Amino acid sequence: MVVWLTRTSTEYQALDYVDEYDVRGTRLYMREESSTWRPFYVVYATDVHDDMDARFERVPNFPSIPGNIACDEEAKLILEDLVHDHVEFLPLLSNTIKDKVYYILYPKTVLDCLDTNRSEFVRLQSGYIRGVRKYSFISDCIGDTPIFRLPFAGSLVSEPFVNNEFKQMVEDNKLTGLEFTRVWEG
Repeated sequence: MVVWLTRTSTEYQALDYVDEYDVRGTRLYMREESSTWRPFYVVYATDVHDDMDARFERVPNFPSIPGNIACDEEAKLILEDLVHDHVEFLPLLSNTIKDKVYYILYPKTVLDCLDTNRSEFVRLQSGYIRGVRKYSFISDCIGDTPIFRLPFAGSLVSEPFVNNEFKQMVEDNKLTGLEFTRVWEG
């Protein structure tokens, strides 16, 4: 079993919130539930610099958006059967983006499967966990869960972790914008 950490690539066009005040401090991975979801308005980010090449103008299936992972309708349709019990696709709205529909890919499955005895943490002097240097998981706890997050209560936000099947589906369908980092094999 291999566990991958996912992040969106910064080498593509990104999304940005229309009203930053509306979403300031909102990171959905910290929420216990998404039942109170109120869609945010988004635009394509305009902070592309002149010295960047054309690849930054391409729009990926998983565009970067502050604090979350977004996906387009194509990625949603491809992944839906695999992840339907483990994520919610929370709609985003736009007055300027007419050719695509975007969603926040919200991993609702929380697994307390981090082997804290074998993992290595980055801690502040206060003992607060700032991050994880080396991950170790309890494999029986993960099973065949395609996407999950960890319960870091009172600590940093847990980014989504995925299994090989999720990663392979993204790669086989040539979906763009996600980067995978192998963090554990057991």
